[in-house]
Amino acid sequence: MDLDLGLVANFLVLVEEMHYGRAAVRLHMTPSALTKRIQRLERQLGVPLVERDSAGLLAVTLAGRRFAVAAVPLIAQANAALESARAKPARYTLRVGVPAGVRAIIGGFDVIGIGREVRRSFPEVRLVLKEIPFPALTHCLPEHQIDVLWNTAPVHHAAVDSFPLAITSTRIGVVGARHPLAEFGTIDVADFSEQPILYNPAAGDDEWMKQFWLGDVRPRREARLVEVDADDITPVLRKVGDGTAVMVGIAEYAPRLLGSRLRAVTLTGAAPVIFHVACRRTDRRGAVRALVEAFQAVGPRRLL
Repeated sequence: MDLDLGLVANFLVLVEEMHYGRAAVRLHMTPSALTKRIQRLERQLGVPLVERDSAGLLAVTLAGRRFAVAAVPLIAQANAALESARAKPARYTLRVGVPAGVRAIIGGFDVIGIGREVRRSFPEVRLVLKEIPFPALTHCLPEHQIDVLWNTAPVHHAAVDSFPLAITSTRIGVVGARHPLAEFGTIDVADFSEQPILYNPAAGDDEWMKQFWLGDVRPRREARLVEVDADDITPVLRKVGDGTAVMVGIAEYAPRLLGSRLRAVTLTGAAPVIFHVACRRTDRRGAVRALVEAFQAVGPRRLL
């Protein structure tokens, strides 16, 4: 049986008014039109619902009273479903983590374009960039601080999946303005690795730090590492300016050094930094997967 819910709603108004004329006014139709609609409902149900007299007054049959009781929650549920279908999708936020201090220097990467791509399938999603202190980069995802991490290395954690991207950056050396290497401009990475290099043990996952103390150039036992406790890049650069040691960074740092006590040095023979995107292994939300795929879809590109 196909039940017309519009007719059911009209019937409930008629039961409330107990008069065809008054009910017709509420429904913005003529009494004759309302009569025909009630008759159509009775044919759909196969039972009489009302008895009408010549003055327009009516009596509701026993079947009509039972139907009216059952129809009230039916119409309420139908209206709720209709409002839900017509409502604009509720917006929700996906938090994209980036290493602290990097947000201001990633202008060469189109995060806005990635967000636009995700919203093709998930128009309710809004992306928010959140800077993650260096010591939290390994645990920010398992601890639900963010939803996706964009980083210069994979995250080594049992609860996290990391994916390499076609996005890379050139590694550079950073030295103080008075350092002997400041006037070189270019130096072989093996020679640069002999310098005392800043290393942040608080960063946790050594895989992330390894490329910045040139662990891929010579073994750790031969490295001259100088510890620095830092949540972001600012105190590291300050330490370099003091002349205590040098550091390795990505090429995007170079414009930030202009007018400072620091100098950028090109490292020949240094492998590029490969960016990664990571998410929680158990996070099966479609929007998160779409965001990861949007990062992966970016073609080969160097930020600088």
